[in-house]
Amino acid sequence: MTDEDGLLDGELIDGELIDGELIDAVRRAWAETLGIDADEVPLDEGFFDAGGNSLLLLLLWEQLNGLTDRALRATDLFQHPTVRAQATFLVGGS
Repeated sequence: MTDEDGLLDGELIDGELIDGELIDAVRRAWAETLGIDADEVPLDEGFFDAGGNSLLLLLLWEQLNGLTDRALRATDLFQHPTVRAQATFLVGGS
C-alpha cells in the first residue's frame, strides 16, 4: 500500500528497507522544527533549502537522536540532508 507521496509501508531506498513510520517520524521532526505542516515537508529537498538554518538543524538533531538506537552526530545531518537520506541513515544505511 502506498500513500499520497508514493511511499510504501516499507520502502526500499538505496538497498535499505525503510519503515514508513520512520520516514513519517523524520518528516514530523522536520515539520516541528521548521514550523510547517508535515504534509508540506519535502522528502527529497535539503534541510537548508526547505527553510532550515544551522540553529534549527541542532534542534532537528535533538529530535532525531531519539528515534533509533543509532548514534547520530549533528554533522551526519549535513551528510544526509533530506528526509529520505536521514531515514536511510537512521536504519543503518550510508
